[in-house]
Amino acid sequence: MSGADRTDNGGGDRPMSPSEPLSRRRQGTRIAQGARFPLGCVETPVPPVTEATTVLFADIDAMAPVDRDSLSRQGHDPFDGFYYGAVGTPSSGALARMVAGAGGAGHAVITPAGLSAFIAALWACVKPGQRVLVSDAVTYSLRWHLDRRAALAGIGVDYFPPGIGAGIAGLIRPETRLVCVESPGAFTFEVEDLAPLAAAVHTAGIRLLVDDTWSAGLHCRPIDHGADLVLYSLAKLHAGIAGVSLGAVLTNDRALYEDILEETALQGMAVSADATQKASVACQTLAVRLAAQDRSIRRVMAAVSAMAPAGLRLLHPAIETHPGHAIWRRDFTGAGSLFSIVVEGGSPADAAAIGRGLALFRPGYGWGGAVSLLSPFVAGEGRTVSCPPVDGAGLRLYVGLEDADDLAEDLCAAVEQAARAGG
Repeated sequence: MSGADRTDNGGGDRPMSPSEPLSRRRQGTRIAQGARFPLGCVETPVPPVTEATTVLFADIDAMAPVDRDSLSRQGHDPFDGFYYGAVGTPSSGALARMVAGAGGAGHAVITPAGLSAFIAALWACVKPGQRVLVSDAVTYSLRWHLDRRAALAGIGVDYFPPGIGAGIAGLIRPETRLVCVESPGAFTFEVEDLAPLAAAVHTAGIRLLVDDTWSAGLHCRPIDHGADLVLYSLAKLHAGIAGVSLGAVLTNDRALYEDILEETALQGMAVSADATQKASVACQTLAVRLAAQDRSIRRVMAAVSAMAPAGLRLLHPAIETHPGHAIWRRDFTGAGSLFSIVVEGGSPADAAAIGRGLALFRPGYGWGGAVSLLSPFVAGEGRTVSCPPVDGAGLRLYVGLEDADDLAEDLCAAVEQAARAGG
């Protein structure tokens, strides 16, 4: 048993780290018990909140220096390497181990938000004068940073059509250091064929980052398909039920992990111990919530599809007519909790007519909590090098934890009402 698995406390061994016995269990069990935390000779079901902007040492000789070596020890053992709360506490380390385990990775860095996770990964991999290749279907917040900050700082940004697969090889320049995709894509849910994409990226000697927030590592594990980095906005499925903002970057590359961790320290990306503890509690129910939402979203989409509404297109990779359905069916185990409805050739006013008729789907940004949400959008808005699978305006719908039949009735009634009003 290694030192990471067992720690001597002077009066016998602490319980083994929960990662070792749980590694032989199914994913739902690993997640439900993944927050177990050693305290002396016992464990707690979730980590305690360790608020510590100042850490006191036994004497001056015991003080850990503020350097990269000290920083790199954060997040592996609950207490080993804990030297300064601004760069991590046992609370944030516990969440990092839990998220990494769920995503099939050896390391995770926790950040204040999903965007900050992307920023830390980007700046750890790409320097001024180098370039990044980005799918045209990434979420708007990532695009904002790339266009408004990274480009101004001298990082070249090239966009490519989603679903390009091995064709990415023809777009990689000598200066390219990173390829970024979101799969499924934002709002229109194009699915990337990750294995050939990763193979082409690695042949060029560069790295692949995958935003996997939609599946939370449960419906798909991009690490298993060749991703070097996996990004999560933990504020969505992992911890949205707790109402806290956090992000994470996962990797199996220890040196890359240390580079990203250092980047979070250099950019002041400190996380709240209270937020990480709440997220750890929320994550314990992740598998159960996603399984329930998988059933609900299928029920809701089936109800709308049965109406066969003229001029209304549903976008979700579980639908057989959706582009990328075959890849989704091969690589994913679940349906996620986001889908879109688009009025083909319609205007924002046409989509808003459906939204006004909804009572349970509430207008709101973000997603991942108990309440179902709607967010209006125009298909393809903001894209520069590709077209979406359908033209028109629509609503992105998040299926929360309400009764599936109530949600289906709510959406069907709104669609019918809008159709009657539109003649």
